[in-house]
Amino acid sequence: MFLCLWENCEQEWTTLEALITHVRNDHVAQGKKFYVCRWKNCRRNQKPFIKRHKMYNHFRTHTGEKPFQCDDEGCQRRFSRLDSLVTHKKVHSNIRPFQCKVPDCTKAYFHARSLRKHLRCHTVPSG
Repeated sequence: MFLCLWENCEQEWTTLEALITHVRNDHVAQGKKFYVCRWKNCRRNQKPFIKRHKMYNHFRTHTGEKPFQCDDEGCQRRFSRLDSLVTHKKVHSNIRPFQCKVPDCTKAYFHARSLRKHLRCHTVPSG
């Protein structure tokens, strides 16, 4: 069973899909100026979203929903956000767009955060 932990709700659903549909239709209606997550113990503390789709992305942190699946043969990875899937797909193409620009360094990475971490090895701590 999937319990809706939205403020003053607690309805039970037999599938995750049914819970998601319920929240979208009954709690996150269209046409609002902003959207606030009222899920029990939500870390956002009712900080609003301006865009409805941002609210949906956030809501997946509560449900664990991962609707975006890699279609590469043999890969079973799933993601909660489309941009995470797009980033992941670079692994299959071996395209490493984030290249170190330090002279004589040939390192390149799939993710910008990996390059940022790598760049620390080129800095010499002062001491």
